[in-house]
Amino acid sequence: MGVEVDLFLFGKPEWEMNMEEVSASEIREKGEELKERLNRIAEIMEKLEGAGWERAGASLYSISFYKDIAIEDAKEELRQLGIDPEEVGLMEIEEEDEEIEDSDFVCEEAEEAEDVEDADVGEEWREGERLLLLEDFELPRKSSTVGGEREESVWKGRRERAEGKSEEGR
Repeated sequence: MGVEVDLFLFGKPEWEMNMEEVSASEIREKGEELKERLNRIAEIMEKLEGAGWERAGASLYSISFYKDIAIEDAKEELRQLGIDPEEVGLMEIEEEDEEIEDSDFVCEEAEEAEDVEDADVGEEWREGERLLLLEDFELPRKSSTVGGEREESVWKGRRERAEGKSEEGR
């Protein structure tokens, strides 16, 4: 069990200001506020890294750190570092019992196929398992032809490649 500390950087301007009525002076004030906020976040990052917290990742609006520690111990450690636990996001993380393996994502149709001709999508062999290639799932593009002739030709070409009939081969 461990704890994740989430540091919110900043969000969309409309989250913090009324964009329809904002004045130039309000934008300047927000700029100063953001400067102070980001400087504080940089300071917190340095303190966390110095105390052995590991970078756990980043999202669109925040940066996260992780440490294998109980939540109450994490709060106490933050206080000792000069970080108010209320100024960061804290979340207790339970370790997952089972890790997801790549083989969990193999398409059942390709898994059950006896050989390449039985599967209607392209395949690649690796470590004795058939893995589907992302390029085999390209959707047909709209065309200006009447009746969908272009769309049918795209699917026909894919079937021929899967069956090994295409001149191009793989």
